[in-house]
Amino acid sequence: MTYTIIDGEKAQFIGEGHEFTFECDPMDIDTAYGALAENLEVKDNQDLIDFENAADDDVKTLLDDMKKMGFIDEWEEEEQ
Repeated sequence: MTYTIIDGEKAQFIGEGHEFTFECDPMDIDTAYGALAENLEVKDNQDLIDFENAADDDVKTLLDDMKKMGFIDEWEEEEQ
């Protein structure tokens, strides 16, 4: 799957613009964690992105939880 992430209220994309894309298996939360950690930085000197308390049964659950916490605004999933 290909996932497109739009940065949120609490974090911003490190590159230009406000979105990034990564590919991974829908159950590969390690790759998803890595993509988020490498591409997002926390705004306004807040603490780190709260990966420790994120629900992460699968990539969809992880992204939904990151959205609830305000680190991402939106995300889309597309089959490759």
